[in-house]
Amino acid sequence: MKFILFTLILMFALIGCSKPSAEEMFNKGVEAQKAEQYDAAIDSYRELIRAYPDSTRTPEAYYAMATIYQNYKHSYHLAIHKFRQLVNKYPDHATSPSASFLIGFIYNNDLKNIDSARIAYEDFIKRYPTNQLVASAQFELSNLGKDPAEILKVQAQVAQEETKPAKKKKK
Repeated sequence: MKFILFTLILMFALIGCSKPSAEEMFNKGVEAQKAEQYDAAIDSYRELIRAYPDSTRTPEAYYAMATIYQNYKHSYHLAIHKFRQLVNKYPDHATSPSASFLIGFIYNNDLKNIDSARIAYEDFIKRYPTNQLVASAQFELSNLGKDPAEILKVQAQVAQEETKPAKKKKK
């Protein structure tokens, strides 16, 4: 009788101590992020990555962490680090091209590090040559170091020239 009681208690203890699934951890991070509890969200994503490195949710956790660091904590170097981990560990994941592009974007627009931005954009184009963001990366590369007002002025001139009606030829 004592053995059965001990076995039941042990089973309940083990069931109660089981760790949450990758999906549960990811959802916990998403909910914390929606509630603007960014540190809690990062903790959930970090735990998911540690506990389930092979989960389909792991690359998404890297991307979510990097996005929080970039947009809400303004920790740009940490954002780059997380995006880079994603690209290097999961290069074929759907979020990796965007992460690779964003590395260049952060270097250029947030850190004003033109040399690193150039390297990152060139790496993005090399890794993902058919991605829809390639045109944006090429635009960024051709405008590195330029004043945004100057870029807008040139674009406005080009748009104006494209909308002018063609001149009629005289006979």
